[in-house]
Amino acid sequence: MSWSRTKVVSTISAVLLATTSLAACSSGDDKAAVGSDGTSSSGFPVTLKNTFGETTITKKPERIVTLGWNAQDVVYALGETPVGMPKVTYGPTADGVTAWDQPKFDKSKTTLLDTGDKYPFEKIAALRPDVILAPYEGFDAATYKTLSDIAPTVAYPGAPWQTTWQDQTLLVGEALGKKADAEKLITGIQDKIKQVAAEHPEFKDKTIAVGSFGADNYIYMPGDPRVQILNEMGFENAPGVQALEKTNTKKEFSLAISKEKVADVDADVLIAYVDGIGTQKFLSDPVYSSLKAVKSGGAYPLQDQQVISGMSAVSVLSVPWVLDKVIPGLSKAASAAKN
Repeated sequence: MSWSRTKVVSTISAVLLATTSLAACSSGDDKAAVGSDGTSSSGFPVTLKNTFGETTITKKPERIVTLGWNAQDVVYALGETPVGMPKVTYGPTADGVTAWDQPKFDKSKTTLLDTGDKYPFEKIAALRPDVILAPYEGFDAATYKTLSDIAPTVAYPGAPWQTTWQDQTLLVGEALGKKADAEKLITGIQDKIKQVAAEHPEFKDKTIAVGSFGADNYIYMPGDPRVQILNEMGFENAPGVQALEKTNTKKEFSLAISKEKVADVDADVLIAYVDGIGTQKFLSDPVYSSLKAVKSGGAYPLQDQQVISGMSAVSVLSVPWVLDKVIPGLSKAASAAKN
């Protein structure tokens, strides 16, 4: 069934009216400042800035909906459970979530939302959220307005899909009244990254490029979290990537590049997502095989979608999970690159 915007807004209004009526009947003034888990709403209201303006959350949220790749990871890491979050379609587990969220996911408590083509506004509204967390997303102002009509919406603060994992964690932490806990999570991940960097001096000062290769070719820009975390581990962006970034006037997280131009972004270490064509086809291709990184052994092709997803959706839960998977291969590529 196709929903027009008018019908969606009408449905949202009806759901919100019913929710407000229920709240009025069931909640007394004495309970207004206390969550169902007995925690106080001290520290609220809190106002968070985003690319569309500001969002004010008046009390501690109890019913949390997340949108995008990473917000639910932070929610789980902070000891909370979302009532709704996106269904994973790229590298999912059998339950339709990421591998690192699987241990915490409870399908009896969390509804998975199909956000592939468009946001299911009516289903989001039906979950009666107190807050919608989307600090790493790319929706437009009209979508933000519709979501904000459902519940206070924490949107991305700058360019779409480029909020650092640290800022994502802080925004979710502040929205849930757990800023100090969020800061501890960040410190823990930063300590882990520092440990990796110390244990792998072969990463230091090696140039790196991260791309998706196959029918179409994309190079990820320095503002993308998957690149940022590699920089934190000691890698430097390849000169060709830095030059490409100068053309990135729209501040996109990745840029398409023709196959003939792939050599322009060659690096000491090349992380290549090749799930569309496979490792062997990538390595034997006349163009890709001519790259310095491939010839030296500095290429690290990846075709496991869960691992690619873990590298792409950088969060306080995905980082420890994916580092265990990729560090051996990344170290091998970096070590070969210096020979």
